[in-house]
Parts: sequence; structure tokens; C-alpha cells
Amino acid sequence: MKKFIAYTAITLGSLTVLVLIGIFIVSLFQARLETSNERLESREEERSSLEDRWLDAHENDESVTLVIEDVSIDQSSGTLAWSDSRENDGMVHFSIRSDDSIIFSEEESTYPVNMPSYPQYFREAIREEMDK
Repeated sequence: MKKFIAYTAITLGSLTVLVLIGIFIVSLFQARLETSNERLESREEERSSLEDRWLDAHENDESVTLVIEDVSIDQSSGTLAWSDSRENDGMVHFSIRSDDSIIFSEEESTYPVNMPSYPQYFREAIREEMDK
């Protein structure tokens, strides 16, 4: 009977150690994913600012103002209506992943022309709507 209890204790201890190792590995992957997402967002912001500076440097005299008309979110997807000062308008369809990252639907959406930093503005508007 003592051997049975000892073997049971060893088995339960081993399973506990395996579960703890699994939790540790999953937390490492999650931390790495969060770091990667942060780096991706910072690179996107840098890219959009570089594009804006490039357009400014190449005499893009047209001062276009982007206006977010409406953002509607239905669970994990939504739409964003926009217009600009040149009386162009469009609709952007997007989906929200479980990690709160935003994916734009290229096929169903119309985007602003000569405004390369629109993804940043769209994401900000969507995040504001998500926080409400």
C-alpha cells in the first residue's frame, strides 16, 4: 500500500511539473507575441510618418483632411465610413482578432488616395470605438 501511495505521489508530482513547464512555455510565447505586436505597431507608425514626410518633401501641396464619419462594430467585425476634404468618401470593412489586432478587408474596402497614413487614423478611430 505504501508503494501505491508513493507511485501515485510521484505520478501526480510529475504531472504537476509537466503542467508548470507547459504554462511557462505558453507564457514565454505570449510575451514574445506581445513584443512582436508592439514592434510591428511602432514600425507601422514610423512608416506612415516617413510616407507623410516624403509627400511633404515632394511638394504635395494639396492639404487633404480625412474625416472619420462613422465607426460601427458588431462583435468581431465592423465598418468605418470616411470622407475627405476633396469630397471623396468610402467604406472600410475590418475584423478584430482575439488579441485586439485590426485586419482591414482589402477586397470590400475603398481607401483614401494620396494619404498613406490612413491606416493609423483608422486604427485610432476603431480603438476609440472599442473602448466605449
